[in-house]
Amino acid sequence: MRSTKERNSNFELLRIIAMLFIIFHHSVVHGLLNNNTSIGGWTPVATKVWLTTFTGQMVATMGKVAVGIFVMISGYFLVNSSINGKKPFKKILMLIVQVYLYSIIIYFVAAHFKWINPKSTIVLQQTFLPLFYNSCWFVSEYILLYLVYPYINVALHNITRQQYRNLIIIIAITFTLVPTLVPNFGSYGWYGQLVVFILYYLIGGYIRLYGTKHECLLGTFLTIAGAALMAVVIFYYDYMGATTHNQQFYHNSFINIAGQFSPSIVLMATGIILLFKNMHLGHNRLINTIAATTFGVYLIHDNPIMEQMIWLKWLKMPALLVPNVKHYLITAVIVCPLIFIICSLIDYVRILIFNAISFIFSKFSRSK
Repeated sequence: MRSTKERNSNFELLRIIAMLFIIFHHSVVHGLLNNNTSIGGWTPVATKVWLTTFTGQMVATMGKVAVGIFVMISGYFLVNSSINGKKPFKKILMLIVQVYLYSIIIYFVAAHFKWINPKSTIVLQQTFLPLFYNSCWFVSEYILLYLVYPYINVALHNITRQQYRNLIIIIAITFTLVPTLVPNFGSYGWYGQLVVFILYYLIGGYIRLYGTKHECLLGTFLTIAGAALMAVVIFYYDYMGATTHNQQFYHNSFINIAGQFSPSIVLMATGIILLFKNMHLGHNRLINTIAATTFGVYLIHDNPIMEQMIWLKWLKMPALLVPNVKHYLITAVIVCPLIFIICSLIDYVRILIFNAISFIFSKFSRSK
């Protein structure tokens, strides 16, 4: 929720870092390990590249953590909001407008340069129904969360701190710990993702309402503990996959341990939020301006057409799955920030245009 006061830039900086995490994540899941067994695909992992595979999986976890960070930030700022007429619906409408704007523009650009078959049924579905064909799964889940958050807030403000804490623990155990320890316990499907989003929202709201003792120390511990646990478990599974030649180990190492339902992801996201909450950057106009473009960065670079062009056709990232991991790391460190900068500049132009249109409409309305 935007305040009439200038917002401090600590969480705005975190938005930028989180979006960079997501781009690095996509460099792996759409590029280096595209359709690889190690991320739930079907292409077998060659034994000689298992260490590069492990590195890619660890980089990919950054994107999962970033999702948690974004939703926790929303919980932090929205938890004190009340049901305010049409405001949530206006926010949702603007999100949908941005989704369709970039989806349609990218479609026509791609058709012009013959990157795609413009008559392809799949392409048409992804372009004109992006919220229904998993093209923007994050946006779909976030819109559902945004529809229900005012009612969640009513409940949160009418329970005790202990009850609030217990609610977080119950959801965390049921929807993160149990699926990790018992992979065949059940598939939660799309509603499981929504519940995890609600969990992130609850954690962000709890930190805003109540905080906790020794937040910097706790944040450091949670971040390191979550990352260490993730690294040890994934390394073990990948090592077993390499030595036993059993592809199921690779599959389990990421899907069950580093997926969105992973408790390690929750620990790391919570720890990072606590650390950034206690940073004192004041108001930095440049940081806040760049942070305002992060949603556009996501929509542009992770568009189904662009992800194919960027990671597979232009950069040929799967070719970097070789024993020497430095080839991928050097490429990712150079390319991912560059993608962020280009997409951010594009969305900044979009913001300027939208602001100009809004100004013209408001001036015209006042003149009546």
